[in-house]
Amino acid sequence: MRGRKVAFALAAAAMAPGAGFAQSGAAAPNAAPGERAPALAPLGVGPLHIASHADLDVEKIAIDVTVDAVVATYVLRNKGRAALNLAASVAMPGLQANADDGAPWILPAATPENPVALSVAADGAPVATKADVAAYALGVDRRAEIEAAHLPLLPFAPRTAQALAGVGPQTLAELSALGIVSPRDPDHPDRPVLADWTLAVTHSWRQPLPAGKTTTVAVKYTPLKAEARYGQADALDLEDLKDEACLTPELLGAAQDKLKGAGGALAVTEIALVNEPPLRWFDSPAASVSVRKPRPDAIVAFCGMDAKTAGQAVVRGAELGGPDPRDFRILIIEPTTQ
Repeated sequence: MRGRKVAFALAAAAMAPGAGFAQSGAAAPNAAPGERAPALAPLGVGPLHIASHADLDVEKIAIDVTVDAVVATYVLRNKGRAALNLAASVAMPGLQANADDGAPWILPAATPENPVALSVAADGAPVATKADVAAYALGVDRRAEIEAAHLPLLPFAPRTAQALAGVGPQTLAELSALGIVSPRDPDHPDRPVLADWTLAVTHSWRQPLPAGKTTTVAVKYTPLKAEARYGQADALDLEDLKDEACLTPELLGAAQDKLKGAGGALAVTEIALVNEPPLRWFDSPAASVSVRKPRPDAIVAFCGMDAKTAGQAVVRGAELGGPDPRDFRILIIEPTTQ
């Protein structure tokens, strides 16, 4: 989505109040006509990565999506005669404060160790993961300096803004010299200092794979999605979405028709998936995708979807495709009110 009216949010719908940080100058949800928020795109959480082995086959990858949750399921088979115990990981997207005027960025769980409420299960049993947390400024991990200054590791959140406001001038100058925070603007000394680091989090574990058996690994998280609202005056703007998620002329026409009703509006949610195979050195099957509609009259669009399922409660697709298959987008369009 590019240049949408009204604010975007990278968010979970059920976010607790106050856990997000609205950057300075954000367009409010009741912004006047003509005001546009900067373009914010959804962030894709990384897929399962597991060490390659000649005895390891990936038999199936299935991704189930709702507006509030993504579950990626991997069926792994150890075809050998010896048990395997392989390193596995899931990487969070890099999180950083928006230096420009922006809209709210909200996290499903305001913790640096697990900002997307990630959970992993193997054959239905919870898997304990280890969080590797780094805070990069100018390519250097500055976690120690950030924590020494008593700053939260999340680069955006109310606590981070409050903590930065309480840091003394000498410490701020040193943090700025390291590229950890933005420098003071001499022309606007009243403007707040912003975090200038990127939070990078990877969850890892060792995955046991019994000999001659299959193991099903499920990775669940809350998507960091982009949201926008369209009114009747924005009907033509919907055409900007055609290329992002293969919105067909039929689905585009249906969405525009929904805006023609009196007081009609559309809530558009965009979810990103990172389409990478779990194995580096051996082939993996293409992932299948299933998107459950939040309501019967919602419209779902993504590249590779099976058109025959467009009107069903669950829209399916056999492959992740599109202009950039690695950066796979899903649109969920719901009628709403202004």
